[in-house]
Amino acid sequence: RSDDASHLKKVIGMYATPYPDKKSLEPPLGSNESRSRMGFNHPELARLLCPVKHLSSFLDNPTESVEMRKQLQDGHVTAVSANWPAFLYCGDIPGEDFNPVRFDKGFLRGFVLIRVSFSSACYVHPK
Repeated sequence: RSDDASHLKKVIGMYATPYPDKKSLEPPLGSNESRSRMGFNHPELARLLCPVKHLSSFLDNPTESVEMRKQLQDGHVTAVSANWPAFLYCGDIPGEDFNPVRFDKGFLRGFVLIRVSFSSACYVHPK
């Protein structure tokens, strides 16, 4: 159990923005934050979790963004393994350059994934 990712909850704000030294999550998340304000319930985290093939409608305008978050929360748009989340793709807005024809371009190069991988490599040690 000590090798799980629960320790990321208190530092998710540092991982979930492309330039954490310049801009933090809005609205900010504290270390004791309720889960009800995370995931699809948080506007910036929802953008990262949004299936990349639906990201363009999520980003088009604020009204559609709210509607897409509601559809994700209600299960009308499913976040399943075949619909990769945007945070797996590169870009300051992860997945913004997604091309369904070349879906592998930028895949597994998202800044969140790289930061978490690097952080885990620094803190995980053999037993």
